Amino acid sequence: MAGGGEETAARKLIEMFMLFNKMNWNHQPLDLKQKHSEIRLLVVIKRMGKGEEGIKVSDLSRFLRVTSPTVTQLLNRLEEMGLILRKEDPKDRRAVLVSLTEEGELTAKKALKGFQDRMNGLIEYLGDEDTEHLTRLLKKTTTYFEQMNQTDSGGDD
Repeated sequence: MAGGGEETAARKLIEMFMLFNKMNWNHQPLDLKQKHSEIRLLVVIKRMGKGEEGIKVSDLSRFLRVTSPTVTQLLNRLEEMGLILRKEDPKDRRAVLVSLTEEGELTAKKALKGFQDRMNGLIEYLGDEDTEHLTRLLKKTTTYFEQMNQTDSGGDD
């Protein structure tokens, strides 16, 4: 883009990313009292966990791209609320398996339904063609930033 157009386009993108980041697009139902990070962890446990068998803390931290101590702090709060159970992995006594309690399962289902409803509303608002276009662009954007992060970290991510 000639004549400073790149700067204008870059500024517009930055503004939109900042606005998007500030928006409450992943708002949860009002009757859920957990923080967004706690809800997200519950949903990941529901999706990745194998029922009562559970999922390893290390797998949760790897998937969420946060440290195990960060996941452990969230799990402590969820356990206090009676939403998760932790037990020793029978195959590896050093590992801890996490599963949802009945209440945790209900909370994760409610959060997923709320999120799904919001996404369906967005699809209805955008229409099929714009939704496909947005999905394609977001996927391309994610690929770009993943490549940049790999380059920046020397590929050790």
